[in-house]
Amino acid sequence: MITLCTRSPGPMLALPLLLTTTLAALPALAADKPVSSFVKQEGGQLTLNGKPFRFGGTNNYYMHYKSNEAIDDVLDNAAAMGLKVIRIWGFMDGIDASGFTIQPELGKYVPTSKAKNALERLDYTVSQAKKKGIRVVLVMTNNWPNFGGMPQYVKWAGGSQHDEFYTRPELRQAYKDYVKFILTHKNQYTGVPYNKEPAIMTIQLTNEARAQTDKSGDLLVNWTREMSDYVRTLAPKQLISLGSEGFFCRKGNQDWTYNCNEGVDWERIIALPNINYEVIHMYTDQWGKKDAEQWGSQWIKDHIAAAKVANKPTVLEEYGISTTLPYNRDLIYERWNRVAYENGAAGSMFWILTGKDPESKDGIYPDYDGYRIMNDGSRTTQILKDYAAKFSGQAVQLSDKAYFAKPVNNWKVSDAEFDASVYPMLYGTTAKSVTLQVGGKSYPMQDSDNDGYYTVHLKSADIGYGQQQFKVDVVKSDGSTVSETIKAEINKPVLAYEPVTVYDFSQGTAGWVKEGTWQADWKNPAVEATKELGKPMLKANVIWSGKNDWEEVKLRNMRVLNFRKSVRMSFDTLIPAEGIFTGELRPYAALGDGWVKLDTDKNNKAVGDLERVNIGGKMFIKHHVEINMGDVAGRGPDVFICLVGNKLKYDGPIYIDNLTFYAAKR
Repeated sequence: MITLCTRSPGPMLALPLLLTTTLAALPALAADKPVSSFVKQEGGQLTLNGKPFRFGGTNNYYMHYKSNEAIDDVLDNAAAMGLKVIRIWGFMDGIDASGFTIQPELGKYVPTSKAKNALERLDYTVSQAKKKGIRVVLVMTNNWPNFGGMPQYVKWAGGSQHDEFYTRPELRQAYKDYVKFILTHKNQYTGVPYNKEPAIMTIQLTNEARAQTDKSGDLLVNWTREMSDYVRTLAPKQLISLGSEGFFCRKGNQDWTYNCNEGVDWERIIALPNINYEVIHMYTDQWGKKDAEQWGSQWIKDHIAAAKVANKPTVLEEYGISTTLPYNRDLIYERWNRVAYENGAAGSMFWILTGKDPESKDGIYPDYDGYRIMNDGSRTTQILKDYAAKFSGQAVQLSDKAYFAKPVNNWKVSDAEFDASVYPMLYGTTAKSVTLQVGGKSYPMQDSDNDGYYTVHLKSADIGYGQQQFKVDVVKSDGSTVSETIKAEINKPVLAYEPVTVYDFSQGTAGWVKEGTWQADWKNPAVEATKELGKPMLKANVIWSGKNDWEEVKLRNMRVLNFRKSVRMSFDTLIPAEGIFTGELRPYAALGDGWVKLDTDKNNKAVGDLERVNIGGKMFIKHHVEINMGDVAGRGPDVFICLVGNKLKYDGPIYIDNLTFYAAKR
């Protein structure tokens, strides 16, 4: 059940100040409504009707299979928020669970009649966006299996490995054929072919292309060159981008997002002659980046600097912070947009704008991943509206704020000691002093690292347990004060963890079933209970090719007992050791619909570093896994165990033993 909750806009903040930068002087663009002109790329900027074109925008993935009401609501709210661009899927490979499709079989496409199918829905979306003055980024395929994408092409061709999409000649041709079908298709509502439609601003070759089998980056660079050159012959007036997440190929860098681990050389891709601009995606919570705002801000700066070298624009095209995690999303979104704007990005497009959906139980599209944005009057929405206006060249007053980075409003603190952290978001002034009031005491806060964050170390016992009010006062250089107040629950520290649910699998799988895979396969049966190792265990039968650094199978349980009491889980995995000498195990867990990922990097272990145990005269690799579940309030009882192999070639059973959920004892 989804309940729509709107976030409070917070207290009124003192003295709103105008953001002034060298880029803020751009004139506001005349409305192009309905859309009639093509956006162009001229060197390092986008232009419209001879003037610089910068924009705020958004993403939505359901515009090619939802109702008129749902589609119109998203577009109307985008227009109301001042968003000039929306990015949507232009593909539906195979027959989706919704029953909609564009390419039901390889090389076979739906008729272009007014029969209700994904192509007709796409026509409707483009026509409505055009009327409302909103431009479209149209994505041609997906790196991921959602709605088909590259995995579906490979499956159709009888392949087994993701990157065959790039290497097999018949699949490169099949992709070209599909792109030609879409771009030469005449919209049944406008009468205009897609490749002559100015409302389609950009033809984007993929969503989040990766090529992990080639750590040089050559494979994806060459594929992008071939496909962008081909699209240019079909669409001479539209912009073209690849649509990667932005991974670099920088030698000597240990960060997996910078060292060509994903086979994406962003700097060479943006320099290709028929790539007009390239994009940045950013999901720090999914990527294991704990300092979300700081890491993301540097990620943006690094890409804008690299784009300037290529004399091309760049767009912050997808970003999100899940509301299920202990981050101040408003702080991060405002900071990322400010960094993108002040450093010269062409645009900023958040993930994901949703709205009404008559097919959903509550009439609102569900917030599956915690990234949902609605035009609901919240402070989050206002921040995005303000920066959409700034990017469009309007003179907007942005208010000074005092954001709590830690603790976050309404979250629970369970540590005996912790750092409180505040980020003053100031425009035109600086912070003179920052003071925290909590538990009847005042604490001066210091920016000891000169990173903009003011911190103070606190002891929970000194503050007092239970719900506490945290108030910060920032005295600015002009003598005025900006304040913020939140509430957080201070819990007594955990003394121990006590088991509340222990699985022994003596009566079967106890609700654990197979779920999705990524670059891996289930065997048949996929999941079963077994006593093969002398005691009841869960047995997952998997195939890992060993070619990729992320080959994943997921198990799901929708009815974990005592879920609400659980704050931690643990289990052991056992894999026969014979023939396994290299590779890594990377187990983690997830909640909700699988988007709330837990401890994604905490339990990574090379197989050579794991314990060997003798069971019944046979050696097994044993991996003990412990996962902190955090605050499960508001999350459904769905729990995922995610088994990931990194360059680990294996075909057989993975035994799961000692699966236990724990409550905290205080």
